[in-house]
Order: sequence, then structure tokens, then C-alpha cells
Amino acid sequence: MANPSKMDRRISIESRVLTQDSSGGNVETWTLLANAWAEQVEQRGKESETAGADRAENEIKWRVRFKSFLVGVTASSGYRITYKGEIFNITHTKREGRQDTHLLTTITTEGIS
Repeated sequence: MANPSKMDRRISIESRVLTQDSSGGNVETWTLLANAWAEQVEQRGKESETAGADRAENEIKWRVRFKSFLVGVTASSGYRITYKGEIFNITHTKREGRQDTHLLTTITTEGIS
């Protein structure tokens, strides 16, 4: 069973919305779907070099109470978490059976100087 006392981080779950501007170009905005309490479960990082540029990639897993809109979310679905001003792109969700929770896998990528 999920331990509510471990869900001590207040996150925002957002969805990408594409609209057209007056010139017909796409404009990306983000809509708040929910504020939720979450548990940061696991964090892993790696560094790599792509096209001559160094980058760091952080994978963080979050546990949140069940949200029906998260069922089937993948990396291409356009969902993200914001926490303390940082953005975490949701790449995968997994419903955790009887616990009535989701385990969200997120990725952040940044350049390294």
C-alpha cells in the first residue's frame, strides 16, 4: 500500500496544447491538469555526448495517487511535471495495481559546460 506520509512533494501535472497564431504557425502552451502530492521514488543520471555536445540526462520516478488522465501516457503524449521551477517530461506511466497509484517516469535533459 502507498504510504501517504512519503508523498511530501507538491507537483503540477501539465498537458501540452498546440494552437495556431495569427500567421498560421504553431504555438505551444501548457495547461495545468492537476496539482498533486507525490513521492520521489528513484533518481538515476547519465552523461553522454551527442553531435559533439555534452549533455546530462536525469531519470526520476514519482508516485502519485491515481489520475484517470494518466492512463496510457507515453513520451509522445505531451505531459510534464513541474516541481520547484524544474520541468520533468513524463515518458511513461504505470498503474500500481491495488495501491491505486501511478508510477511516473520522467526525464530532464540539460547541456553541460
